This record gives sequence, structure tokens and C-alpha cells, in this order.
Amino acid sequence: MAKTKELSRDVRDKTVDLGGTPTCLICTEKVAVHKEYNLKRHYTTRHAEEYAKYQGDERANRVANLKTCLLRQQDFCKKATKENNAAVEASYVVSGMIAKAGKPFTEGEFVKKCILQAASIVCPEKKGQFSNISLSANTVAERISDLSSDICDQLCEKAKCFSVYSVALDETTDIIDTAQLAIYVRGVDDNFKVMEELLTLIPMHGQTTAQEIFHQLCDALEKAGLPWNRFAGITTDGAASMTGRKNGLVALVQKKTGRGGCGGGHCSALHYPSAGPLQQMPEV
Repeated sequence: MAKTKELSRDVRDKTVDLGGTPTCLICTEKVAVHKEYNLKRHYTTRHAEEYAKYQGDERANRVANLKTCLLRQQDFCKKATKENNAAVEASYVVSGMIAKAGKPFTEGEFVKKCILQAASIVCPEKKGQFSNISLSANTVAERISDLSSDICDQLCEKAKCFSVYSVALDETTDIIDTAQLAIYVRGVDDNFKVMEELLTLIPMHGQTTAQEIFHQLCDALEKAGLPWNRFAGITTDGAASMTGRKNGLVALVQKKTGRGGCGGGHCSALHYPSAGPLQQMPEV
């Protein structure tokens, strides 16, 4: 019995529990099954002969040194992981700023050069950490795409709480003669919290007829999870394809909702024509 207790003490001294997984302090090998028999067998077959000579204080010091060495290795790995996560976060932040400023993706490489130059003057000992920030053109494009997808997911999640919502549409031509359809959404939840965001921006390479615009609107609302039975109103620009009484977008929306015009206290389709930019939406 005394020998068994001594072996148990040997096993206990030479192993450490890391997140529920016993790890040998000598060879850093993890023991799959957390049972005394498995721990004892590992120690007796691998290390008992070599470490049996250590007794008393010498044994305790040896175990303490092994533990310190293992924990130092783990702290180094955690520090490296933390630095890598910070570099990735910085890459996303800079990419988001490039997107908001409307700058080319290649600007990321120039920004990185500026950061490294400033770091070499202010904190040269941390220049290596700044060099880990990836801002190549492809990386910036991927980061911006990820941010866009995340914003879209957040909007779709909030849209599920809308009690009613309205939309605003503006179709215009950019500098390369491509029609761009901007769709905004404004919704209110049960707590009367109002949110207004850009739902989507759709390049329209074909015809910009009322039917095509209506089709794009339906797709955008479906992707966002916005049901038509909660639709409250619509705001458009002054284009004929938007405001036509019979075949315009507003008329098609009225047919879709089955509520032509204003009646019963509900305005199913409101349009505010304007020759210039999109006007402010009416309160929902």
C-alpha cells in the first residue's frame, strides 16, 4: 500500500492539469484518459527509472522548475495569439476606414508604410508587431466584404423585430453610365425604436423599367426577411418609372399589397416626387 501511495505521489508531482487534460511535465505529452492507472503507467514506463534518484527538496525543486518552464511556454503561445488577433483587428479597422473614405484598396499598402515609418520613430521595439498587419489590396477587399456581410446580417436580424417598415428608392446613373438603385429601409419595433439604414445598392445593367425595379425591390425585401404584410409606405424619386399611375413602381407596390391608395387609416404607398436628390422619408 505504501508503494502505491508513493507511486501516486510521483505521478501527481510529474503531471499538471491543463484545462481538464493531464500533461506530463517531463515530456509534455498529454494523457488521453484522466485515470490514476493511465497516469501511473505513463510515469513508470517513461520516466520512473531516470527520476527515481530525485528525493526530498531536490525533487520538489525539480518539479517546480518543470512547471515554470511549461507555463512559460504556454504564456509565450498566448502572447503570440493575442498579438495575431490584434493585428487582424487592426487590419479590419483600417480596411473599414478605407471603405468609408471611398479610397482604392491599394491604399492599404501605403497606409502600412506610414504606420511602419511612424512606429520606427515612436516605438521601434514594437515595429515587428505593426509589420504583422496585413493591408494588401486583396486583404483589404476581403476585409471590406466581411464587414459588409456582417452589417447585412445585423440589419436582417434587426428587421425581424420590425412591427412596420417603409422603404425609399432612388435610381441614378454613376460616372460610368451604370444605373444604381439605392434602397433604404426605415422600421419601428414594438418599443417604438426607429431604425433607418441603407438596405442595398444594386447596379442595374439592363433596362430600368418599373417591372425591373419592382423585381429588385422584392428580392431585397425577401433577402432581408421583411414581409409584405408589415409594409407601411414607399418614397421614390420623380422618375416616370417610379411614379406612373398604372405601370409605375408605386402602382405595382399597391397591387402587391392589395391596398391601392390611402384608406382605412393606412397609407399603403406614398411617393414624393422630386427632380433632385431623394427627399426625406415621412415618419412611419
